[in-house]
Amino acid sequence: MSPKKELPPPTGPDLTELLRSRRRASAGGGTDPTTDPPAQRDPQPAPPPAAARRGAAAMDRRSWYMPAESAAALAAAVDDLHYATRQPKHAVLAALLAVALEHQAEARERLQGT
Repeated sequence: MSPKKELPPPTGPDLTELLRSRRRASAGGGTDPTTDPPAQRDPQPAPPPAAARRGAAAMDRRSWYMPAESAAALAAAVDDLHYATRQPKHAVLAALLAVALEHQAEARERLQGT
């Protein structure tokens, strides 16, 4: 069994560069991560995600419990409309909810049993 390597403690805020230098040290056998020059950074930052560039609508994730039959029926309706219209599933679900909200009074009547 080989003896455990003694590595220097992390210094400074750049933990990624420290880990890279430790990897180079173990592969090359002898460089000191505390004295190695830092690796060059990319001159240009990565572009923002496509959704941010397009000014996409704010999204939110919610979770509700519902009967399994209702969840299956909703998933089937979303899938059917998604494949029929080729619209994103979030847009399909938004359209289904908009229609349901237009009929909120009918839902209230159904819940009250009238």
